[in-house]
Amino acid sequence: MQNAQRRSTASLAIAAAALIALAQPATGQTVLRYAASAEPRTLDSIVNWLSVTHQHSYLVYDTLYSLDSEFRPQPQMVEKAERGADGASWTFTLREGLTFHDGSPVTSADVIASIRRWSARDTTGQKLNELGMRLGEVDGRRFTVHLSVDTPLLFEAFAKPTATGLFIMRAADAATEPTRPVENIIGSGPFRFVREAYRPGDRLIYERNRDYRPRSEPANYFAGGKVVKVDRVEWIVMPDSATAIAALRTGELDIYETPPRDLLPILERNRDIVVAVHGKFGQIGFLRPNHRQPPFDKPEARRALALLTDQADYMAVTAGADGRYWSRCYSFLACGGANENQAATDWMRNVRAEEAKRLFREAGYSGEPIVIIAPGDNEIIRGFGTLAAERLRGAGLNVDIQYMDFATMMSRRNRQDPPAQGGWNIFPMWSYGFELDNPIGSVALSANCTNASYAGWACSPRIEELKNAWARESDASKRREIVAQIQVEAAELVPIVPLGQFFAPVAYRRNITGFLETPVPVFWNVEKK
Repeated sequence: MQNAQRRSTASLAIAAAALIALAQPATGQTVLRYAASAEPRTLDSIVNWLSVTHQHSYLVYDTLYSLDSEFRPQPQMVEKAERGADGASWTFTLREGLTFHDGSPVTSADVIASIRRWSARDTTGQKLNELGMRLGEVDGRRFTVHLSVDTPLLFEAFAKPTATGLFIMRAADAATEPTRPVENIIGSGPFRFVREAYRPGDRLIYERNRDYRPRSEPANYFAGGKVVKVDRVEWIVMPDSATAIAALRTGELDIYETPPRDLLPILERNRDIVVAVHGKFGQIGFLRPNHRQPPFDKPEARRALALLTDQADYMAVTAGADGRYWSRCYSFLACGGANENQAATDWMRNVRAEEAKRLFREAGYSGEPIVIIAPGDNEIIRGFGTLAAERLRGAGLNVDIQYMDFATMMSRRNRQDPPAQGGWNIFPMWSYGFELDNPIGSVALSANCTNASYAGWACSPRIEELKNAWARESDASKRREIVAQIQVEAAELVPIVPLGQFFAPVAYRRNITGFLETPVPVFWNVEKK
């Protein structure tokens, strides 16, 4: 009995030593240490669309297409695409030699299964399904996509970077229900996730995938060759910003994704640290009213909310009063993007509190609590919520702002119950600008009058009709005309209240070079000297 216990104890000690070894880099390895704005709670970007989940996915998985710096879709895993005679069908050929981290080849069957899982959840994927998307396997490296119309949306959807990107996984993993996270994190991307060394609340570890074959083109935004120049990435969970700043200053940390604005001067004075803005679209802040619960089920109340909103106030809280890192933005599609249009929004550009009070009365508001849900653990979004509560109270409304952790808020916002029964009236949020530039992918324009719509459940058959027309149109000038009509309709509906465009700098040690200026940090092309 004692011998058995000794053997068991020895086995546990060996296992513990093995885990410790996995968590430590090998001698001579180049290690990149990174702290993000948050820890990914789910390692599946189909289930959880947050930026941090996509950062993980870009390390592990690869994509069929990617965007270059001009926001043009470029082939990534695809070697070539050939248009069919009908103009609406394509045959894609995968690059030769693509393999998953377990050594198995990437095949057309894996791609088709991944597209099907992705298109069940992603708004652009769902639109492709509505346009009659049919997938077919030709052989191990070739597959076909048939649509009912010839549309550039196919390549735009395949290349969209986030919310949610089309990451290719093994067919067996892609068979997982799209609302349930995959269990095996096995991709074909430039890094391999070290599951055995994963310590939630502490760190995630990724090793260089030595079997990865990058494209020959230079790295360009999300596109081009994903050449890995470090041996290991250690994603360190550092929720305390002061600790992260100190670690960056001493060199214990190499990259810090979103340092707080009030601590930026400390970093900017340090000669060993670079503070830079990555991504010209920035982020767009917004308030999302619940279109199914009073008073915001009435357009008068949504207009009233907009009339209490001064973007300069919200942006000052987020990015400083000097305007260095923000600008006003009243386009319901991304400012700075191909589809920017700020028409029909003059009425919301100045605060008019008395008119807002009148509109709330017209909407039938009579003192009921306005429930705002906001994350206490996300500085930017919490600030949006707090300021919204102050402005509504200043207009005489009864406001109940409820703070919770970010994950709880994301779950709570899906509830359609009345606010008194666990629902809500408003939640604050932000999206990357490029996510809002595409009318089909934009959460701000999700207005399909169903439960599948973006939380807030806006309803506008006219906007959906225009979005469908845009998706089917291939002529660029006609697409712009449709976008102009969408902007006018959105200004009438007020699906969100825009809070402005802001830019969150990233900070990194000066010995880090080749750090691509993508809004979602990626770690190929990065060199640590």
